[in-house]
Amino acid sequence: MSVQIGDNSAAERNKRPIFDALLPWLRDTRCVLEVGAGDATHARYARQRLPETVWQTSEAPGHHRRLVAALADRQERHLPAPLALDVRGRWPDGPFDAVYGANVAHIMDWVAVEALFAGAARTLAPAGLLCLYGPFLRAGVAPEPGNAAFDAALRARDPAMGLREIEALDTLAARGALTRVDDIAMPSDNRLLVWRKRDV
Repeated sequence: MSVQIGDNSAAERNKRPIFDALLPWLRDTRCVLEVGAGDATHARYARQRLPETVWQTSEAPGHHRRLVAALADRQERHLPAPLALDVRGRWPDGPFDAVYGANVAHIMDWVAVEALFAGAARTLAPAGLLCLYGPFLRAGVAPEPGNAAFDAALRARDPAMGLREIEALDTLAARGALTRVDDIAMPSDNRLLVWRKRDV
């Protein structure tokens, strides 16, 4: 299944504010796994903002060829070969200092969201970070009009998709010994959520 909706212009437009928020968390990382890398817009930008970090891209098997082609077209020689990753299947061994995904949770079904958190927890190093960017809901709080409309459009397209409640994600995180350590407001009613793996 796909874990990326392709709006290249959105990825290009959002990359700077996302990495401005990510940088304090990822500054000392050695290896990051990106889930749902799309056309590698964020991966290429990560090379500029985090030049010492190995940024491992991945994409769902059905969209992996697009990611490979995007990197080949740009003659990108500084990124590892992209992985085909079904979050519900086998994950790379890692360990990774961080797992990052932009706009992935709301286009996965809930089983895949559960698998995303479980897989990240397994592959993260102790004190590693799971960082998710996108639109989210809060339990008992009316969403912003734009997010409400987007959520309705997603569910009309596929009832299994939809914006996820932060509190429900925290519950999944806790199963994998992950604790939310940041919740950053981003442009256009998006957020950057960061969970840290407890050293257990």
